[in-house]
Amino acid sequence: MKYPSLVALLALLSACGGGGGSSTPALPYTEPALPDSSTFPGASWQTYAAADLGVAQSGVTAAMDYAFADGRNTQGVVIVKNGVIIGERYTEGSSADTMATSWSTGKSFASTLIGIAVDESLIGSIDEPAENYLPPWVNTDREAISVRAILEMRSGLGLASNDPTDSAIYVGGGTNGDQLAYALDRVPASTPRTDNWVYQNSDSMLLSGIIENATGQNVLDYADVKLFSKIGMNATWWTDEAGHTLTYCCIDATSRDFARFGLLIARGGKWDNTQVVSKAWVDEATAESVTLTADKSYGLQWWINPQLDYFYSAGASKNHIYIFPQHDLVIVRNSIYTRTGNSTIRTGSNWHRTDNPNSWNDAQFVSYIADAIN
Repeated sequence: MKYPSLVALLALLSACGGGGGSSTPALPYTEPALPDSSTFPGASWQTYAAADLGVAQSGVTAAMDYAFADGRNTQGVVIVKNGVIIGERYTEGSSADTMATSWSTGKSFASTLIGIAVDESLIGSIDEPAENYLPPWVNTDREAISVRAILEMRSGLGLASNDPTDSAIYVGGGTNGDQLAYALDRVPASTPRTDNWVYQNSDSMLLSGIIENATGQNVLDYADVKLFSKIGMNATWWTDEAGHTLTYCCIDATSRDFARFGLLIARGGKWDNTQVVSKAWVDEATAESVTLTADKSYGLQWWINPQLDYFYSAGASKNHIYIFPQHDLVIVRNSIYTRTGNSTIRTGSNWHRTDNPNSWNDAQFVSYIADAIN
């Protein structure tokens, strides 16, 4: 055959759709899958337009404008839907890398660690006497106080005689700098788990001793291994001078990192393929234990708004994490934070300060966003 190379080339072109022959049909274009309940942040967060996830941008904007109005003293707001950020804003001079502090939102972290210890059978049941994990209470008049009673703020323990406002534990640093000893050294004032609900930082500080004795570890070490590292959260948890972690407050982290914790709880304690804390615990901890008003109840170191169907961790100056599991929605709001001193050991020279908003309504703030979900 003459010109064999030309014949071979024509045959190849024909097979590839060349030479005017029929072409191979193009594959149909497929839109990338949108984030959903299986989406989690890696080392960094993905960001999406709110409208892409069925949330009207006007609602997000209204919430941000509310939070950052003059006098509200908001440092940062992060809004997470389907595991990605759909709204984020910081005050001038702050950014996604700026530290915020939890105040009493730390109580909800401590509750979660109790749940993990229960999951690991390090705590047999929260209905056990707390004295099983608080040796100084053995053979005392606190034998009727259960771990549950402490979690519910219904221990029945009175305020310390020199602490009528429940602030001296932080301000005064406890007994010789030992805030756990301060919390332990209170006497019963009423029967545990009666209707005598009293919100006390000193009750939540007892969780530090319970976790220490149940796990054999400092609370911060246990949190680092069992919680923070699992969700990629970088956090510092303050201690008293005796080395007890302040389980009633005082976690320093970015607003984005607080959103990681909120997302974990919104997803029933699961992070990617790891069940960090059981869904059973999350459900129990965020259920109503005590009804306070029509729109406010208390669980196990969590607050619940039954009218608007969300729950939240609450810290002074509105350092809050609002969680709407039914919408896969987490909203973090932090106030402007100033830290004094160079140590995270709470002493007279190391302390926190946050700026209170001149006015704030939780329901109004979150409703801008929740009502914008299509």
